[in-house]
Amino acid sequence: MNIVKGIGLLIIGALFGYGLSYTGKTKQQDTLISEELITEQAIIVEAYHKIKDTINIAKNGKLDETKVDKKNNHKDISLLNEKDQKQALMDNYFSLQKKYHKSQRKVASLQHQLGELDGSKATDNEMEAFAPEPFKSFLSSFRGKTRNNIFDFHNNEDDLDWGYDIKNSISDFVLTHYDGTSIELISVICKQPYCEMLVIEKEEDAWKNIMKDMTQQSWWKFSSTTSSSNNLSIYIFLSQ
Repeated sequence: MNIVKGIGLLIIGALFGYGLSYTGKTKQQDTLISEELITEQAIIVEAYHKIKDTINIAKNGKLDETKVDKKNNHKDISLLNEKDQKQALMDNYFSLQKKYHKSQRKVASLQHQLGELDGSKATDNEMEAFAPEPFKSFLSSFRGKTRNNIFDFHNNEDDLDWGYDIKNSISDFVLTHYDGTSIELISVICKQPYCEMLVIEKEEDAWKNIMKDMTQQSWWKFSSTTSSSNNLSIYIFLSQ
């Protein structure tokens, strides 16, 4: 039941946070995104109640059948023995948990879209000045929060501690990777909690393979990746 309470608190906190984070945009944008947020919140609440009712087991370890939503369960739990009942409950719980996390990711995506609607303090020319060709157009294409983060990142002082160490970790890993000769690492800049990479890809999927392996390293702590690319050039902005 502690798991249920924990998830309940997370849901309540999430819903409260989402309500506070919603700020006014254009009327049309507000309507469309608000409807999606309401839908996702409804999914979260429904998943919570399913979990709460499904994982309602009596103190003696047996299922309280009056609390089982048989219509939504994958199995008729009342027909199973005690051991199988518990396994069925856990299967249903993990299924609902998976749906809950999927809903969380969707709402996070909608929040990101809201952030991209915000105004920016940097002009296209200012953004393009941060990178050489052919990467200039990538920076000027970003909007809202992402644009502001990149602008602040380049205007901050050099990070000679964390930034220096992570930059070396990234550079060394790329250079020694078996696909390392198939890309050209033009630039790596790291300033806590961000890193920016400029890459020229010489062979298809080379950078994809490198990134996949790099994210498995113990020093990799980034939780968000923003990228833009064309046939050969790739811009990557990472954040913890």
